[in-house]
Amino acid sequence: MPHDADSSLANILYGQRVPKEKRKGEKIHHVTDEMDLPKHKIENPLLFAKSREVLGNLISRRMMTSGGTDIDWLIEHCGGFMIFELKIFHDDRMIISKAQMSAYEKLHKELRKCRILFIGHDDIDFSDLNDEVWIFEMSEWKSRAIPHIESNSDDGASPTDWTRSFIVERDLMKKTDIKGLRHVIDCIWKDFES
Repeated sequence: MPHDADSSLANILYGQRVPKEKRKGEKIHHVTDEMDLPKHKIENPLLFAKSREVLGNLISRRMMTSGGTDIDWLIEHCGGFMIFELKIFHDDRMIISKAQMSAYEKLHKELRKCRILFIGHDDIDFSDLNDEVWIFEMSEWKSRAIPHIESNSDDGASPTDWTRSFIVERDLMKKTDIKGLRHVIDCIWKDFES
C-alpha cells in the first residue's frame, strides 16, 4: 500500500475522524474536521451584546471613574489560571497599555499557578487552523526576553491616562498557527493537572 495521508494507521482505524495534513511546499496545511469546531458558542448573540451594553452604562460622564481594561479569556483548572490577551497587529506591532500590563503582572505574581499568553494576530476569527498567530508569555515579559519598549505617543496626557503603552514587535514573538496555539493551550491545561 503506498504511504500517503489517507493510508496512515490512524486514518485506517478511525476513517475521516482524524484530520489529514497536506503539504503545500514546505508548509503543512491543516484540514479542519468536526473536532476542530468551537466547543462553546454564544447561543444568543443579541442578549450577549445587550449585557455588554448594559455594563457600559454603569460608568457615567458625571463620575470620576473612567473606563476599564478587560481580560479577553480567563480559565481556571485545578487551581491554575490561564489568561489570554488578544491583540490585533498595527504595522507589525502589538500595543498593550501600561495599566493593563501592570494588572497582568500582579495577577501573575499573586496567583499560585498562572500562565498568561499574549496572542497577536491580523484580525482573524481563529476558525482556520492554518491562520498564523504570534505569541509570548508573561514569563518571557518578566525575564525581559521580550523588550519593554515604551510608546513615544505621549502627547501631554496625564500620568493616569490609558494612552501610555508598551509596544511589542511581531518579530520578537513566537510564530505558530491556530493548531499550534491550541496545542500550547492544551499543554498548559495538562500541566495544571500535575
